[in-house]
Amino acid sequence: MFPLVISYYTKDTPYQLDAHHLMGSCEKFGLEHHVEGIDSYGSWELNCAYKPFFISEKLRQFERPVLWVDVDAVFVQKPRPLKVFEKDFALYAQPGLDKDHPSKVRSGTLYVNHTEGGAGLLKAWADESQKILLDPERTEEFWDQMALRNVFLSQKKGMGRLPLSYIKILGHPIDAQCLKPVIVHLQASRHAKA
Repeated sequence: MFPLVISYYTKDTPYQLDAHHLMGSCEKFGLEHHVEGIDSYGSWELNCAYKPFFISEKLRQFERPVLWVDVDAVFVQKPRPLKVFEKDFALYAQPGLDKDHPSKVRSGTLYVNHTEGGAGLLKAWADESQKILLDPERTEEFWDQMALRNVFLSQKKGMGRLPLSYIKILGHPIDAQCLKPVIVHLQASRHAKA
């Protein structure tokens, strides 16, 4: 069985329209999904930092594996279950980028299994997000993927890698090599951070 596709969007923002596109693409390919609107936490950074908490909540609520997909993405072909879905957690790690690069891992599509290991990795990600956000020395904009990168680099047990076809970014020069994507990310945040 394919995991439950989950996502959220910030209410009263352009992301609501993106949610309709994501849900429509799920329906087109017969994918079970749960997409919900959330109230803003006050900034784009905080809205994104909610991601590991939301995924954890949905993992407990639905008691089954989930596939997080950013709300500004769409399925462009029917996905098939992957071997990596046997792992606790799976993400895409960008080959060729230095391990400290903020985009070393991408958090736009994530697989989380309904296992103790999956829940533990989500907790580690949430803890790392809070640590970075609360750091009084922080000068960079917070991206949830930076906290996830830190967890990925320190706790690889139970983690697998998603293929690029599950997280192709439209217009990204490296991603142009992916000719048969399953999920395409439109990166609406580049235009409307809410």
